[in-house]
Amino acid sequence: MAGFKFDTKPSPEVTGFLDKKGLKPSFHWAEVSPREHAFGFTVAKATKLDVLTTLFEEVKRAQAEGIPFDAWAKDLEPRLRKLGWWGKVDMLDPKTGRMVKAQLGSPRRLKTIYWANTRSARAAGLWERAQRTKAALPYLVYSLGPSQKHRPDHQAQAGITLPVDDPFWDVWFTPNGWRCKCWVRQISKVEADRNGGVSDPPEIEMKKWTNPRTGETLKIPEGIDPGWQGNPGKNRARTQIDNLNLKMENAGKHSDALPRQVIDELWRSKAPQSYSQMNERVHLPVAYVPGLASRLDAKTPLVAVSSDTIAVKVGKHRSIEPSRFTLVQQVLEDGVPIDRGGSQGLSFWLEDEGRYWVAALKRSEGGYLYISTFFRSGEQRYRSILERYGRWER
Repeated sequence: MAGFKFDTKPSPEVTGFLDKKGLKPSFHWAEVSPREHAFGFTVAKATKLDVLTTLFEEVKRAQAEGIPFDAWAKDLEPRLRKLGWWGKVDMLDPKTGRMVKAQLGSPRRLKTIYWANTRSARAAGLWERAQRTKAALPYLVYSLGPSQKHRPDHQAQAGITLPVDDPFWDVWFTPNGWRCKCWVRQISKVEADRNGGVSDPPEIEMKKWTNPRTGETLKIPEGIDPGWQGNPGKNRARTQIDNLNLKMENAGKHSDALPRQVIDELWRSKAPQSYSQMNERVHLPVAYVPGLASRLDAKTPLVAVSSDTIAVKVGKHRSIEPSRFTLVQQVLEDGVPIDRGGSQGLSFWLEDEGRYWVAALKRSEGGYLYISTFFRSGEQRYRSILERYGRWER
């Protein structure tokens, strides 16, 4: 068909994984955990910001434009040489305080950098798409790559077919080691049945591994290289929320306005929708209330809401889109507080332009504030509640 061509660009989920990363200089690959890799771009021995920035921007360009490795490396090598990041040099190991002979840039290292980052981005993108489309394509199947020889532990997983949210994929979501070419394919129930049905979840054997840089001993799955354990997509979600909460707590020490602005921007983005589709629960910041937190003896002014609460509310109440959660801040600040006592916690009732919103606030045993429910009420119920219960004094 004249003028027709396939779009070879990666999906927004794939490019978004790299675009949202920050820079994390490191001396040794073992200094950065898989969860940190999901949120920060790092290259061992790339401790200078100009070098790390150059590598990061070029990896993103290669991913976005589909640049093959040979062309990418040919263009990048002279730039790295000019920055002094090439060959073997004497470097001070910040952990030991000793000078070591360190390998900086080389064709082999560039291949590892290119492979590790583009494969991780594709894996995270696949996970995000799988969460969004699992109603129609509810299963994942483990598939071997084009290698001539396969690692025995990886070959043993070939053909395993399990639901998207099975805990198996928390561990065996590709890639599962350096230069691992295995991949995961999302399929329909019809195809799963045609291929023999859903597999019995295999037992995951664990082994001990001691981190050479930290001395910490971890248990990682047998057959998976250290540093590659875990699911890039899930790691990304957990770490992004952890970092966002920490950033806002620190910002709130200087100004109440900044955390509220960040929260408002978060809920107007598409991020909450994707988190609500995850099987694993994560907690998103939904309000920042220093005065209320002090009154309730909470550990932090941040108020959180769980991803499953978002999923229930968005699914049950058609009038509540994820962006509606931007109202929670206003409801807690300006709404009428009702104290029903016992385990009910506090509920805040707000009339806003002829609509009535309710947010139930609770304090966890650990001292953290969270929204247990948020919904739109009718006027009659709103008036009835205010008449029945006394107002809680702020």
